[in-house]
Amino acid sequence: MATEKSSGRPVVYRTQQDECVWSQAGVIKPVKCINAFDCLGCSFDRKVQEDFQVRERAKGETSLAHTPPRLRMLIKDLKCRHMLSGRVAYKLCAHGYNCVKCPYDMMIEDTATAATLSTPAFAYVSGFTLARDYYYLRGHSWARVEYGGRVRVGLDDFALRLFGPQDRIDLPALGDTVGQNRPGAVLNRGRSQAATRSPVDGKVVAINPRIGRQADTANQAPYNEGWMMVIQPSNLRKNLKNLLFGEESLAWMDDEAGRLSRKVSATAGYAMAAAGGEVIGDIYGTVPGLDWNELAESFL
Repeated sequence: MATEKSSGRPVVYRTQQDECVWSQAGVIKPVKCINAFDCLGCSFDRKVQEDFQVRERAKGETSLAHTPPRLRMLIKDLKCRHMLSGRVAYKLCAHGYNCVKCPYDMMIEDTATAATLSTPAFAYVSGFTLARDYYYLRGHSWARVEYGGRVRVGLDDFALRLFGPQDRIDLPALGDTVGQNRPGAVLNRGRSQAATRSPVDGKVVAINPRIGRQADTANQAPYNEGWMMVIQPSNLRKNLKNLLFGEESLAWMDDEAGRLSRKVSATAGYAMAAAGGEVIGDIYGTVPGLDWNELAESFL
């Protein structure tokens, strides 16, 4: 896991394989995907095609000059890029690899923004849950890199237990631009507000309608149904280097739990309450004397 993080290569949630589609097609030697299968926005994808065109010109091959580079490279095997990447079991290309104008490609990309109800694998740290294969900002928001390069975002179990059920959670509007470590969703409880921070830079392409109707959906299922928005990232590989992943995120959560326990003990005079191995679901609303603004400044 440390190797994945240091390489800057996105770990894509639940992909069947992580090899570049050009490797799967046999065009280049085996290499790992570096752009979360966002082929149309991938600099390496463009370089592969440009290098192919240079080789063609050097050989004086002009018979297929007006055929798109993708099609000329894969002329004998028209497997859709989503088949090559393992996204779908079987699909042949019917649009000459002009993915931008392909209805099937658009459908696959649109599916990525829909709510994904699959339950992730969990780790349990000091009474809090952490979803595996997710990235974490130190401000307790999470990022799940999904097929096609989009990033699903939410708040972790720690933040939602700490601040408890909210009266309202304000989300950015569709099309809004967010920035890493800059304000994202805003928690509202009574007259108190707390701004959370976005884990990545980019544009909001989907928001969770359930959060608008019932804010405590986030508390009930923070890592699946309680997601908050989907972001089309603008600086994904650089952003991921600033996030926690794998064993590093587990150690960080353990430290955060200890820091919170000391704060509760100093404020209320007793250790943080737990039930069944889990921390109580509304720490702010249960422990007397805790200051909302101080908690937000310390942990968000």
